[in-house]
Amino acid sequence: MKPIVSFFFPANFSECSANWQKEWKHKKFRIHLLLTLVYLIAIIAFVPPFFNFVQARPGIILNDFVLNMLPPRDMSLSIFLLIYFVILLSIINVICWPVVLVKSIQAYCLLMTFRIVCMYLLPLDPEKSIIFLQDPIIGNLIYQGTPISKDLFFSGHVSTMFLLSLIMPYRPLKYCFMAATLLVACFLLLQHVHYTVDIIVAPFMAWLSYFLAFKIRKTVLGH
Repeated sequence: MKPIVSFFFPANFSECSANWQKEWKHKKFRIHLLLTLVYLIAIIAFVPPFFNFVQARPGIILNDFVLNMLPPRDMSLSIFLLIYFVILLSIINVICWPVVLVKSIQAYCLLMTFRIVCMYLLPLDPEKSIIFLQDPIIGNLIYQGTPISKDLFFSGHVSTMFLLSLIMPYRPLKYCFMAATLLVACFLLLQHVHYTVDIIVAPFMAWLSYFLAFKIRKTVLGH
């Protein structure tokens, strides 16, 4: 049992307090953390009305030969079990490393910014055979159960999961996250939630967000 627990939770939680105290002494880190949280709150506040705007406007339907070969199947439960499991493990294992945590939030905010710009510039309608995703948490808390189906290019689920795999400092978990990302990508296609191009572009945008967040950290914090 212990090896299994240590595989999923390899972080040394006894170092958490010391790590935070060490970084908190630096004024530059405190300012950086504050600005990052403000950015995150702004993104969270902006996303629901923007998604409602995207959902209300007409878009283009693509002829996707991959989706044409796949009979649609409802994979919502499997998709969200994987996504929330990966998110939970990521938070638990990164929370003890304040600099990594700040970088993670920055990368996610950049990713969401890129996604907002892409969705604005490329309005798409979902494939007609789509089976709507049923998110048991975000769907009920933010959208009151109303399905959002036009947040297409690029996939937020795949890009977020791939970003978490890039951020994860523990190699075995990193590989597990990448495998989970691949599974979610396949499940989204099976459910006809995204076009193939949405899935293919997502990891590249996640890497770009990760790279820019790393550059910001090196420039501002020096490590």
